[in-house]
Amino acid sequence: MPEGLKDAEKCIELDPTFTKGYTRKGAVQFFMKEYEKALETYQEGLKHDANNQELLEGVRSCVKQINRTSRGDVTPEELKERQAKAMSDPEIQNILQDPVMRQVLVDFQENPKAAQEHTKNPGVMDKIQKLISAGIVQMK
Repeated sequence: MPEGLKDAEKCIELDPTFTKGYTRKGAVQFFMKEYEKALETYQEGLKHDANNQELLEGVRSCVKQINRTSRGDVTPEELKERQAKAMSDPEIQNILQDPVMRQVLVDFQENPKAAQEHTKNPGVMDKIQKLISAGIVQMK
């Protein structure tokens, strides 16, 4: 874990209302190309100061990067890098190894009617969003 990330986490631990801790942690995660985690960090900070411009800008930057990836608007090298990083994430591995999620992914490719049903399940959609953010699934 990078020192900057450790420092930011310690800062948040010492004073959870100090928004600079969240902006620093989010910036480190963004730099590490962990856009989904950075987005969560910025959103957590906004719970303490909903009008903080640095946090709001961090959210915008993360959403922009996540959307680029989900549209496939990245270079093949960037996509490979994101996918490799995602595959080392235990949460992503668990999603991909889950037999139900494997069927959901097949349905999204081959069975639009079943896919429509899956979109009604918030748990499934949360996992799909994680896969999209990680660059494993692309919407075209």
